[in-house]
Amino acid sequence: MALDAATAREMIQQLAEDRASYLETLARAHDVLAKALEASATGKSPPKLTSEAVSAVRRNTNHTIDIESLKKSSTFCPEDSETDDNESMFVQDPLPKEEYDEAGFRQHIREYKWTPNDQEIVGSVLANDQLLQRTTVFPVTLGPVDDRSHLSHHSIFDVGNDGAPLEIQRATDKPVSRAQVIWNNIKSINADENRSRQAVGRITIVREPSPLLFAALHYTQNAHFDMDEIFSMLVEDKTTAFAHRPFSSDQRQQRTFVFTLDYFTIIGDECEPETWQKSDEEAGSSQSQVPLSRCSSVVALSLSGPPARHVKYKARRAEQKLGYIFDPFAPWRVLSIQSYPDWKHSVDAHDSTRHYVNGPEAFLITLRAEFKDAQKRLNEVYNRIADLVKMPSNFMFSSAARDRLLFEDEDFTFSRRYFWAHQSLGIMNEDMQQMILMYRKVFTESVWDGSSKIIWPGDESVSSRYANWRKRMRILRADIEHELQGLEEIASRNTEKMKEIKGLRDNLFSGTSVLESRRSVDQAIITVQQGHNIKLLTLVTIFFLPLTFVTSVFGMTNMNPDDSFHPFGIVTTVVCLPTYMLIGSLNTTSGVHFWRRKTKQFFSFIGRMFDKILSFFGYLPDTSSNPQPDPRPLHQRSQSTREGMAARGSLAGLTTTTSNSAFDRRPTLSPHSTKNVISPGMQPRALTSASTVRFDDEKLEDEDTGPKHLIRNLARGAHRNTGSWGTMNGYQEHGVSAVDHHQRQATFLPGSPIVGSPTSLRRAEGEGESEGWVKRVLTWGSGGGKKRGKDGEREV
Repeated sequence: MALDAATAREMIQQLAEDRASYLETLARAHDVLAKALEASATGKSPPKLTSEAVSAVRRNTNHTIDIESLKKSSTFCPEDSETDDNESMFVQDPLPKEEYDEAGFRQHIREYKWTPNDQEIVGSVLANDQLLQRTTVFPVTLGPVDDRSHLSHHSIFDVGNDGAPLEIQRATDKPVSRAQVIWNNIKSINADENRSRQAVGRITIVREPSPLLFAALHYTQNAHFDMDEIFSMLVEDKTTAFAHRPFSSDQRQQRTFVFTLDYFTIIGDECEPETWQKSDEEAGSSQSQVPLSRCSSVVALSLSGPPARHVKYKARRAEQKLGYIFDPFAPWRVLSIQSYPDWKHSVDAHDSTRHYVNGPEAFLITLRAEFKDAQKRLNEVYNRIADLVKMPSNFMFSSAARDRLLFEDEDFTFSRRYFWAHQSLGIMNEDMQQMILMYRKVFTESVWDGSSKIIWPGDESVSSRYANWRKRMRILRADIEHELQGLEEIASRNTEKMKEIKGLRDNLFSGTSVLESRRSVDQAIITVQQGHNIKLLTLVTIFFLPLTFVTSVFGMTNMNPDDSFHPFGIVTTVVCLPTYMLIGSLNTTSGVHFWRRKTKQFFSFIGRMFDKILSFFGYLPDTSSNPQPDPRPLHQRSQSTREGMAARGSLAGLTTTTSNSAFDRRPTLSPHSTKNVISPGMQPRALTSASTVRFDDEKLEDEDTGPKHLIRNLARGAHRNTGSWGTMNGYQEHGVSAVDHHQRQATFLPGSPIVGSPTSLRRAEGEGESEGWVKRVLTWGSGGGKKRGKDGEREV
């Protein structure tokens, strides 16, 4: 018979376990016999040895695989087991008899209402009609099969009333497939009623089950566990836990305690993840990541028998409900389904040398093994990621190796690698934190000391059985906490490695950025050079353009070939020189501004000529719909609050007055007034109708503010020799139609801006323009008004 590697490893492991059990049993038998000899020598009563222990020793001497452990004399002798309440330390009631067959399995597959999550796991079985029509549902031959059930493993133990788990090894006439062996071991329990050792507990562990084996587990375990819920927990990507739910309408949920672990593992050789498990799509083909897969396992406990007590659910807004609590020492079942696409399963979690007082203890030992496996798998993932981002051995001695890590390649290898490693470690930490959080959320202090009313109630004061159990629970709790500390250490190392990867990624980005900056500078230099080349080509083209024009004109066929070349030279000079001068001036900034200004002036002249032509023909353009733009600079166009209100009032047809407040030095001109006042600091305004403006020098102050345009010129005209406003020739272009120097008034045309500074009206009599501006104020006109000192009031 040919053996595959998996079968050989399993047999070697089984032989090692049998050897250890054999030696342990012989050692215990030796101790019992030695104590019997010592007792007979001293006259004391010898320890009693049960018939099962004697038969177990005899079976061990015959080297049989089915080994039963010899009971310890300190625990199993009748004298020691007789306590005050006359109870054994272990569960005594056997599990009820159960048997399943393939006919019922076929019927279950056809008629059961599978949920969507169930269909994700066993969908290939439900879609295969030929599978149910075969003589045997399970493969019968050895070797690889299509559903990969030849890679499935199992460990199934029956626990007797002595607490020792004995692995089931059923003999067969001929070799059968792995799936058939698993089915034969899970399809019945306590089927042989004549067997002296009936099972009080069953531990079922199935690793990497195929879809067909998943369906078989659903069929055989659905009466005790809510398998639909378990399958949903396997499919979901998170760690969850459901303790006993006494108020659930489903009695299976009242009896069961379910804990699911979900994290990552490295895909093993010849292993493939299940179709419902998320895994690396490019496993083994990428150098930027490690081939990972989501993996999950379920550990569930089910307590049989009638409820031990009732609890009441007292809610303020709900009817009172009765919940059912089951005895921790009732017959029990532990189910563990491990979906890990690797070869890192722990097979030594249970053996015949251990003794379980009840189902919760076996459940916690199985859960501890799962935490240990999670620690082992996650530690290997950390090591592989650390190797992936580790510096090469020649990093300190090879510049090429340093450059390869500092500057990114065309495939972005290191950016992809660092990003994947950093994010993967972060997700792993979240998974570990969820596992630890869920464990500590469910297993509170009240669960361990027995004060909980729902989860395994009963403290040490109940009986010696409970006292022994709680003592063992304390030891088991310390072991589980040790495994959780290992997970926390891995999470801490992941965090440190994430910081290291972040530094490597920042260095990579910095080096790549510097390299890209250099390339950008080089590209900019090339671009500038190309610009120069294009500019040179353009200048050469422009240089020959006028020459080409002249030669094309004089090269016409109708030209007299006997003519002199003097006209050609003159035309060439007249055409080429201005063109070259224009191009040369446009090649400078000042030349561009010069020609821009001249062009603007030219088009303005054309516009004025066009207006004069239209005016000559009697056409006057309507400017009411197209108001003249404000000629003031932008920084002088702001309005005060009073001005804005006055402007809104003028639009509404209201007349505003001038304020004498020292804080409001810019009164608004009213379009309804024929005489407007120009006060100090007044800004330019465009008049909407012909207005006569009076210059009020009673409000002039000793400061120079505002632009000095039209009003300054008018004031200077009044200060000339005649002391009058002067002629109108220089003011008509500013919109002044008439000037009355006696009344100090000027009439402006519509749309004319009133611009000026009243300070320009201040002049000292008989002194220069830059002196004596504040000392005395000039009276306007040759015959009107008086002059005064700066503190006196002047009559107008």
